[in-house]
This record gives sequence, C-alpha cells and structure tokens, in this order.
Amino acid sequence: MGQVESMNDLSDDLLNTLRVALVFPVNITFTLLGLVANILNMVVLARLGVTNSMSVGVFSLSFTDFLVSFLQLLMYVFYVLGRAFPDYEVDLAAVASFGVGWLRYVCFFISSWITTFISLEKCVCVVQPFKVRQIFTKHRCLVAVLLIYLIHISFIAPIYAVQKLEWASMLQGNESSPSARRVFTFVYSESFVALETIINNIYAVGLAVTSQWLLILCTVWMTFSLKASSRIRHRKDYYTLVSGQRKFFESSASSLSSRERKLIRVALGLGIVLTLSNIPRYAVVAAYYGIAGMSQGAYKNLSDFMWDITDFFSIINCSSNFLVYWMLNINFRKTFRCMFFDYK
Repeated sequence: MGQVESMNDLSDDLLNTLRVALVFPVNITFTLLGLVANILNMVVLARLGVTNSMSVGVFSLSFTDFLVSFLQLLMYVFYVLGRAFPDYEVDLAAVASFGVGWLRYVCFFISSWITTFISLEKCVCVVQPFKVRQIFTKHRCLVAVLLIYLIHISFIAPIYAVQKLEWASMLQGNESSPSARRVFTFVYSESFVALETIINNIYAVGLAVTSQWLLILCTVWMTFSLKASSRIRHRKDYYTLVSGQRKFFESSASSLSSRERKLIRVALGLGIVLTLSNIPRYAVVAAYYGIAGMSQGAYKNLSDFMWDITDFFSIINCSSNFLVYWMLNINFRKTFRCMFFDYK
C-alpha cells in the first residue's frame, strides 16, 4: 500500500515538474507570439478596410484568436501567481481553470466555426463565383459571426449559473499535524458534473466535430471544383492549338494554376491545423469517460497536464493565421511592409 502511494506521489511530482519546467515556458512563449501575431493581423486588416463579407470574417477570426491568446496568457498569469503565493486565501489556479478557462474554451470553438464559415465562403467563390456576392454580404457575415458568438455563449452560460467559486476548508501540512484553512476555490458538485457531461457531449464534441467535418467537406468540394474547371479551361485551350502541340498540352490538361494550387494548400493547411488541434481535445474528453473519477476531480495533475498539451495545439491553431494571410494575400504583405518597414 505504501509503495502504491509512493508511486502516485512520484507520478504527481513528475507531472508537476514537467508542467513547470517544460510545458508552461513553451506554452507561454507561443501564447505571446499568438498575441503579437493577432494584433498585427487586426492592425493590417483594419488598414486594408473591412469592406466586404470576407474581410469581416477574417477580422472577426483575428479578434477571436486574440481573445483566445489573451485568456490563455491570463490563465498562466494566475497559475504562476498561485505557485508564487501558495498561502494566499484565493485559489488562483481554480480562478484560472474555472473563471478564465471556460471562456477561453468557448472562444476557441468560436474561432473554429468562424474558420469554417470563411472556408464555406471560399468554396462558394469557386463553385458559384457569380452568386457569391449576393449570398455572402457584409451585413449577413456580421450577423453570422454574432450568431456564432451568441450560440456558443448560450451553451456555456449554464456552467457559471450552476457552479461558482466558493469558500471551502482545505487541509494543509503533513499527516502527523494537519491543519485546515478557508480558501476561495472551486468545489465539484453533482449538478456541475452532470452539466459538464452534457456540455462535453453536445458542445465540446458535437459542435466541434460538425465544424471540422464542414471544413473538410468545403475543402474537398473546392478542390474538385477547381480541378474540374481547370480541365475544362485546358480543354478549351487545346482546341485552339495545332495538332503538332497535342502531346504537350494533353500532359498538362489537368494541371492547376499556381494561384489555385496555393488556394488548395492553404485550405488543406487550415483543415490539418484545426484537426491536429482538436485531436488532443478529443483524447482528454475520452479520458474523462474512460478513467473513473476524473470527471469528479480525481487525477487532477494528469488532467491538468493533458489540458496543457491540448492548450498548446489550440495556441498553435490560433497563432498560425498570420502565416496564412501572408502566403495568400498579396495586399496583406504589401500593407504590412509599408506600415512597419516603410517598404514602397
């Protein structure tokens, strides 16, 4: 029995050491990079002007990713302060995970759905190029973004209504001379566990999987449409040529233009990044179902470590859009260089 307890203590110590020495510094570094990247995105996009539906969607995505990065950094500030002042009467780690963590969680899923909405518009641009301006207007895009925010907030609001931070007695000291003190912290309740299970099923899994599959379907549809239009375009070009050039143009009849290939690569990149950022999240949710007691607060160190890994991929997802805009949008590159490097 004593050997099992010592092994558990060793595992907890190892997880704590990994979090403090490795996970926290890496995550904080990428969070700061994400903050800077999204601030630059918003500044450049505002300079370009929010004049159509696509610019509204892209600016909304940058703003939401900024919120994710900011809330993530705020969580780490609370964690660091909690470790620096362990005897403080407010459990700062609980404030971080409950008070800030759920909001960050919501903003990440809002970001995923805005990404899906942007991909849907890109798909319609390819499939129905003459109708896209009538379907996706600036006003409709703004309404869609506001609805995405409203729906996600309505899913998470019951969490704060059912469960709150409260004063509780916590034991400290060693087994021979334990002592209790009052701490303002988060205490698991049956109603919270039941509600969290429902939200994980419908919100964290159902809505997340739906947005991801919609993104994949839009990407596949757009890719096939681009290839089909490319074949038609090259076939028309072929009929204008003499027979002596037949072999060369048959070999390139299905090739895509550089702009089309870049559009597909960017769309695939968005889908891959979003998928990779969601896989660890699904693993954590599965662990909550598969490991008895984890949803009630057991194995807290393991749970925190798994969420740290998930947070890392979420940060990468919310920080990578700057590279996407830089690769795809020539005006974004030119405006950025003019604003920050006086490039003419």
